[in-house]
Parts: sequence; structure tokens; C-alpha cells
Amino acid sequence: MKEQKILRETFSVCPVCLKKVKAYVAEKDGKVVILKECSEHGSFNDVYWSRADIYHKAEKLKKPSSKPLQDNCPHNCGLNDCSHHSSKTVMAVIDITNECDLRCPICFANASNSSDLYKPTLETIHSMLKFLKKQDPPPLAVMFAGGEPTIREDIVEIVKMAHDLEFMILLATNGIRMSQNPELVRKLKKAGLNIVYLQFDGLTDSPYEKLRGAKLLQQKLNLVKLCREHDIEIILVPTLQGGINDNEIGDMIRFAAENVDIIRGIVFQPMSFTGRTSDIVSRENRVDNSLLAQRIEEQTNGMIREEDLFPVSVMVPPLQVMNTFLTKTWPPFTPTPYCGLWNWVLISKRGKHIFTPISRFLNFEAFMSDLKALNRIIKQRKIGKIGIYLRLFFAAFRSLDWGKVQREAGLLNAVKTLIKIHTDPSYDSLGYIRRRLLLIGCMAFMDPYNFDVERAHHCVIHYITPENRIVPFCVYNMFYRKQTEKQFCIPHISAKHT
Repeated sequence: MKEQKILRETFSVCPVCLKKVKAYVAEKDGKVVILKECSEHGSFNDVYWSRADIYHKAEKLKKPSSKPLQDNCPHNCGLNDCSHHSSKTVMAVIDITNECDLRCPICFANASNSSDLYKPTLETIHSMLKFLKKQDPPPLAVMFAGGEPTIREDIVEIVKMAHDLEFMILLATNGIRMSQNPELVRKLKKAGLNIVYLQFDGLTDSPYEKLRGAKLLQQKLNLVKLCREHDIEIILVPTLQGGINDNEIGDMIRFAAENVDIIRGIVFQPMSFTGRTSDIVSRENRVDNSLLAQRIEEQTNGMIREEDLFPVSVMVPPLQVMNTFLTKTWPPFTPTPYCGLWNWVLISKRGKHIFTPISRFLNFEAFMSDLKALNRIIKQRKIGKIGIYLRLFFAAFRSLDWGKVQREAGLLNAVKTLIKIHTDPSYDSLGYIRRRLLLIGCMAFMDPYNFDVERAHHCVIHYITPENRIVPFCVYNMFYRKQTEKQFCIPHISAKHT
């Protein structure tokens, strides 16, 4: 057994009393662990990443702060008042109810378990949306969540309000009501819904029975068909737990690839031990970012390898170039490298069973290096838009694998698309390739055992409360959900069940 090596200091919380404590991220026996001690409840350690080699590779793209910030985070949190928060809101989450038509044993929000109803009014939701729109910059997207948001009879009106304010709109749903109601799907599409963020835990009923308490697979498949009919795109969202559904990771990726015309991506969410989760599953079987990368390589037979997955912050240089051409800038994707790993895969023209990460077509290291150099020139105001176009053109030609690109997309079309994405970013700029691109991602949310204040300071996914307080996602679920729902609830109304 090797001695542990301290990698960095941070702050965490005691998982018993939630008091803020000093913590150390350390490497030991090929793993990265987080170590901490509470004066009242003793010492704790938890696996941060199961594979230290993948952890170090991810960290190369974005180094952590040299010293942990001494502030009130995570207590008394809110971006509105926090001068230390380092990232803007990329996606804002609005819980519109705490009712649910399931009672999942692993619900991180503890939904459908309260005698008080949390249900912001239409006026309150509209006020929250307008507040978000005034942020500088405003978030790219709004996600309506809960509970189960489709329980609300006015869900179509809520989506329409966000659409009128020109947000991209995601709906986080278990899909039950939508799968049984084609008319609701049609109305949501007409109201402006962009993406169904669909709870999707596997391609057999076993994971649903264990994680959700019901057989739900057929309803998920029915909703995929309905969304195709009405052209509402889908992102599949599996909650992962070792020994329950980590053996279905490859099958879920293949299913997404087979339905890439309507499924835009699959975002794996390793189990977060908040809410009701710890009642039925063990932290010993936690699937962290690095273990997921390993499982993906194993279960796709190497079509997606561990080294094909990158922290989302790899997108910062392209976004900086894009903002040069936008009248309203986009917020930068600047979470820590510890939050998740991502890539896009291109589904082959030779068959949907063949998919290739775009980093195999494009030398990421060379391309990002060119973009960083370009951004330095842009910042110094030493280049015009024609010069930017030319540098993007040469960066693309220098970085692309000509043979692979010509076979799967056509070289000139690929170069044109790559330039257009940076100079006129939108779904339309992807052209026909859009229906062949699939996002493969992992977002590992924190819990009291692995909480790291470094991640909280850089979070880009934020909840907004009815009092217009903006709070990082993981911090909200651990420290603010209960008090927010209690503060703004309608007392003594029991949650509904089906």
C-alpha cells in the first residue's frame, strides 16, 4: 500500500452536521480521495475519482485555485451576493412543483414526500424568468424541474412564457404523463419546448424497479416515438449506480445512436447521496467520472475510449471566439474539471452501430492551441472579422484528419461547418450533421460526502428561487432546497400519487 499524496487543500462539510470543515484531496493506491475531519463527528473519507490517471488528465485542462477561498460558501450562498463565484449561469433550473407521480427510492430532491405543496404561481415564475433575462450575460437555457413538472396543468403556459423570453427550454421529466398524452406533447412543442430531459435508467425494466419502484421502460420508449412525431429533441439522463445499471451503459449509448435523429445526447448522472438516496444504495458502489469513462470504453468495445472524454471547460476557447460574432454574448463553460467529462460522437453514414468521437476527426490539442492564440489577438484588437475567418480556416485545415473527415462528412463541408459554428453559432449552423451528432456526457453532482467548495465556486448550473436568489446546483440540493420549499410552500396539501 502506497502512502497518500496530498494534491490540494479545499473545504468540504461534515456529512452528519453539514458544518464547513477543511478537507484534503489526496492520491492513494491509484485513487483520488477526499479526506476531512469534524471536531464533533470524527474523520471521513470518500472516493473522489476511482482512477487517479484520468483525474490528472482532466485537471491538465483547467487547474484549480492555488488556495481555497476563505468565504461563507456553501452557507449563506447566492451568486447575487457572492463576489467569489467564478462562473456565470449557463443553465438555470426552476423547480415548479414538489409533487410527483412517482416516489423514487433514490430521489435526490425527496419529491412527493412533503405534506406541504411547493408550487410557485405563474406570476412568480414569470418574474424569475425576467430576472434571469436581465443577468449579464443571461443563461443560454432554462430547465423546468421538480418533482414532476408535467403534473402542473399550466405546464404549457409556463413553457410558452420562457419561449417568449427567447430561452432554450428543457423539461426534466420521468416521461410518464407525456407518454400517455400525445396531445400534451403536441402542445408543448407548439409552446416552444426544445428538449425533453428524460429520466432513462436502462434498456431493461430491472433498473427502473430498483431505482424508481415501477416498470417504466415501455413508457420511455413510447415517449421517444412521440417526440419523433412532434420533433422535440431528447437528452437521455440515466442515474447510475454500480451493481444496478452500470452494466447497461454501452446499451444505452447504442440506443441513443440508433435514435440519433431525435436523441441529441445522453448525460449520465452518477448517484448523488442527497434526499432519499442513501436509504437503499451504498456509496461503496458509487460510479464516479473516471469509473464511468472506463465502463464506456469497455462496453463500446473501444469505439469511445477513456481519452476521448474531456472536461466541459475544453469549450472555453471556442466560446470566446463565438462571442466575437454575437450581439449578446454566451456565458463561458467554466466549471472545474472534476464536474464531468464530455464529447460528441458522429454517427457513421455506414451504419448507426458505428460512432466516432469528434476528437478522432479533429486534433483537439492543436485546434484549441490555435484558438487560444486567436483569442489573444482578438483581445488585443489586432484582427478584424475577415482575419478571424482566415485563421479559423487554417486552424481547421491544420487540425482535421482529412481522410476520416472526407469519408464521413466531406472535407469542404466539415471546414465550412466548423467555421460557421464559431462565427454564427446555432443549431442551424451544424447543417445536416446535426442529426448525426450525439453528446456523450457525465455530470457527477456533489453530496455531503464528496462536497468540494472549489467546484461550488465554479458551478455553471444554478437554481433560481422565488425570491430571485441564484444558487449553485449541488449547494441548493444539500443546503437550500428544504428551507426554500418550506418558505414558499402552500401548507397542508398532500402530494398526489398515481
